[in-house]
Amino acid sequence: MKIVITYFTVLVFLGIGFSNATSVFAAEEASSIMCDNGVVNIGDTDADVQDACGEPNSRNYELNEWVYNFGPSRPVYTVIFKEGKVLRILEDEWGS
Repeated sequence: MKIVITYFTVLVFLGIGFSNATSVFAAEEASSIMCDNGVVNIGDTDADVQDACGEPNSRNYELNEWVYNFGPSRPVYTVIFKEGKVLRILEDEWGS
C-alpha cells in the first residue's frame, strides 16, 4: 500500500494531466515492454532493461523505480526492481 501511495504522490507532484488540470489515473500492470533493442519481461535484470530500453527518463532510487517515456504514441512505463530484477511493470497514460 505504501508503494501505491508514494507512486500516486509522485504522479501528482509531476503534474501529469491534460489541459492544465491534473488527471488522476490508475496504472495498469504489464507483463513486458517492447523497446528499440528488445523486450523487457518480469524477472529480467536491470542490465537487461538498460540494454533493451536505454537510459530511463527518471530513476527513483528510494523506490527502485525507473520511468520510461517513449513519447506521445506510447504509454509511460514504470519498471519496479527488487534485488536488481524486474518485479513489476506499470503502464500509465500516454507519454509526451
